[in-house]
Amino acid sequence: MNQVAVFAGGLFCWGLGGLLVGNAIYWRLHAVRVEGEVVGVRRNGNCLNSVYRYISAAGATIEATSLEGSSSVRGRETGRQVPLWVIPEKPHEVQETGNHVFTVAGFVLLGAGVVLFWIGARAWHTGPMTWIVAGIFGLHLLMRLRRIITPRDKTLPASPWRTLSALGKTAASAVAAPAQPIEELNALPEFRDRELRQRVQLRRLAPFLLLAGTALLAFGVYTSRTLLSLEASGLRTAGSVTSLSPSRSSDGGTTYHPLVSYRDSAGRTVVFRDSTGTNPPLYRVGEVVTVLYLPGEPDRAIIDRGLWNWLPAVILYVLGAAACAGGLAAWRVPGDEEPFAAHS
Repeated sequence: MNQVAVFAGGLFCWGLGGLLVGNAIYWRLHAVRVEGEVVGVRRNGNCLNSVYRYISAAGATIEATSLEGSSSVRGRETGRQVPLWVIPEKPHEVQETGNHVFTVAGFVLLGAGVVLFWIGARAWHTGPMTWIVAGIFGLHLLMRLRRIITPRDKTLPASPWRTLSALGKTAASAVAAPAQPIEELNALPEFRDRELRQRVQLRRLAPFLLLAGTALLAFGVYTSRTLLSLEASGLRTAGSVTSLSPSRSSDGGTTYHPLVSYRDSAGRTVVFRDSTGTNPPLYRVGEVVTVLYLPGEPDRAIIDRGLWNWLPAVILYVLGAAACAGGLAAWRVPGDEEPFAAHS
């Protein structure tokens, strides 16, 4: 049941990631690029969807609503020129060409699904039925992805597209609201006060994000230096998992670290505790593994997992960079000024 739960989590990540990536590919395949002008926004609660005016290939002037919305007022100034993606069969729905946030999120989810499948296949016994079920689910996912990317009538399937729109990125509900210039919204006292409160909160959060991001990057550098030293000067040899060492956390959880025995270049038997602990354990007692160690420091050894060795450092770098970028962006937000053109 635990293996099924991990596989189900991987399938969920693959499904949602495939939907986001497939949606991006779908627009690149079927949409054409046009130049649009911001004429206002449509408000749906705190979510704002930009409204654009552009000229179609037939010479008609069309007003379209963006499928992506947020609470931010940046980039929504009336009259701003924006390159857009538009599908000829759906002229009233557009996307900005430079927005890749959800595409990146889709690839991250696909990577998380790969990691979960790897854990599920490594942590528990796998037999023919495991791979048969995984193949069926994988084939189903590929078929769904194909229907998203190459639909017959160039219309996205209703159910997965509405699932994506539940994240607040569809214009369907916003179209019912009247379009109005963003400057008019900024002139409203309650809207202006909300914007000012958000800016003050972001400014207060900025130092903590920068501190956390710097700490994560520093830890990533330390982890990378240790691994680089092993890769540059270390030796590889066969080892065997002798036992599993449990480690309890403060919240009562337990992780299992493999104890590995191997012979170094001098013929001595060395036993070390691998730094990576998981629950369920990734290795079984008696399993043969590849050990990477330094000749002069046999205790500084790890289980050689190939490219997976770099996964912790990559995660630290990604999280640290994201935290620093968020902190810098929050730091640059003016905290005591009114939103742009609030009095125009």
